[in-house]
Amino acid sequence: MKILQLVWTFYKKYPLVFILNILMLTFVCFIQVASTLLIAPVIDVFISPELKNISTITQRLFDCLNMLNISVTKINILILFLLFNALLSASIIVTNWLILKAQYAMVKSLAVETFNAFFNARWHFFNTQRYGSILNTLTREIDGVMNAFVAVGRMLSEFIRAMFFIAVPVYISWKITSIAVVLGCLFVVPFIFFNRASYRLGKGNTVSSNKVMELIHESLGAAKVILGYGNHTKYTRRFNEVFGERCNYEIKSNVLQNALPKIFEPFGWMVIIITMYISSEYFKLTVAEMGIMGYAFLRIIPMIGGFTSTKHAIMNFYPSYEQVSYMNRLAYENIQKTGDCVFDRIDNSIEYKDVSFSYPGHNPVLNDINITIKNNKMTAIVGESGSGKSTLIDLLIGFYEPDKGVILADKKPIQEFDIYSFRQHIGYIPQDTVLFNDTVKNNLLWSKEGAIDNEIEEACKLANADEFIVNLSDGYNTVVGERGVKLSGGERQRIALARALLRKPELLILDEATSALDSRSELLIKSAIENIAHKTTIVVIAHRLSTIINSDSIYVLQGGRIIEHGNFTTLINNNGKFKQIVELQKLVY
Repeated sequence: MKILQLVWTFYKKYPLVFILNILMLTFVCFIQVASTLLIAPVIDVFISPELKNISTITQRLFDCLNMLNISVTKINILILFLLFNALLSASIIVTNWLILKAQYAMVKSLAVETFNAFFNARWHFFNTQRYGSILNTLTREIDGVMNAFVAVGRMLSEFIRAMFFIAVPVYISWKITSIAVVLGCLFVVPFIFFNRASYRLGKGNTVSSNKVMELIHESLGAAKVILGYGNHTKYTRRFNEVFGERCNYEIKSNVLQNALPKIFEPFGWMVIIITMYISSEYFKLTVAEMGIMGYAFLRIIPMIGGFTSTKHAIMNFYPSYEQVSYMNRLAYENIQKTGDCVFDRIDNSIEYKDVSFSYPGHNPVLNDINITIKNNKMTAIVGESGSGKSTLIDLLIGFYEPDKGVILADKKPIQEFDIYSFRQHIGYIPQDTVLFNDTVKNNLLWSKEGAIDNEIEEACKLANADEFIVNLSDGYNTVVGERGVKLSGGERQRIALARALLRKPELLILDEATSALDSRSELLIKSAIENIAHKTTIVVIAHRLSTIINSDSIYVLQGGRIIEHGNFTTLINNNGKFKQIVELQKLVY
């Protein structure tokens, strides 16, 4: 049932590729059968040069040659035999090339489709999945699906070839062929019980590969901490365990798959020997007919063994198909909702109206939030850790949707906007700066492809980043390393700010962008923010309050609720929570 489901899935998803494979394989099978049938005339012309007592197959060929006005000579028979075998070799080469192209086109299509599905999903999808499983799905399991597709093609090929070749002995004697088929089926039945073992091993392969990818992702992401704690031997042991588990499943899977044809081989020879004995004792066949029937059975038996082996390979790769299908389905179930209106600018304000939100299975994080973010003004949100500050930003960007209430952009719910056009007008700088292992310039261009050098330099000046970039070894062409490891925290943050400013965003969001910076870097970021204040709309999630002294509006969050609101001076004079935070930071004002 699983194999039929897989065949049907491939046919529905890639009908042209599937049909092309079948047609090409059928053509090759036809040439193979024709080449096999031509053995009979070759044997006849050598055994009986006077062409007496020739086989039925040879007589049919001679009739065809006479119809085409081709002389029936030993040379012509040999030339015809060689031509068909040359055509067979050429057709196999071309067919393999076309099938490989089709297979890799299919796997590319599947990989891109899966990747696209992941990045069209809501943030909740990434937040609830193990990254190791996602990585493994996009790498090994996609390859597993391709191998399953290849195996399906090979199985169909073996089946079609067997059907074509079985026609040869059927043509000579359907009775003998029936005996051989019955014997073959009896010997094949026990091999069915290996199906479950193949599937279990394949499932183990997938699960253990997920563990390996998870550990690799976790270890590389925390390499500095692991080395700093001197815990690398612990992770090496864990890697040895999980990779060893995967190797064990791989070994067992390969041993089983390779063993099946060899196990079947003796049974195949038994079928041939019994069939040929019956042919010689109870049926009167010519030497050529006996030879061609024996040759046909010699070709069919490995096909049946290959068919059995391939069937088990499909069962072994089926868990890969299950995981890719499951992850795809999960991504589509979490697809990012989006409206139809194109967003291009903020004219008045963005407003949170009675917004409440809770993560699935948890208590409310935000309760009845009302915030107004005015155009070309700087709005700050402060509060203790866990008060819901970053969740407010996640809702604004569209990573999550409010359980209650609405977020408006110029009086229109942001759900009515095309979320992607909305995000393209946002400059977002999270606390954990993300830079790519590329040049400074390419990291900047990531936010606005095609930006000219003057635009890049202007953005860097606004972000106070130009002063250190020009002093780098290759200036703007300096490679920053994985996640910007070759730069300091302040330098990374200023490049991130310059990248955000390069696209001239309608809304600039800084999510605790200065919380981990030294005093000088903090002052530079603060200066950069002041450079663009009242030129764009700015939302700052602030841990260090020194960066928001000049904010037009400050909201204080506690326990998921707004408890204070006003500008810096007003809140200080209120002698409330905000003043307590200011005094804890010993901020001079």
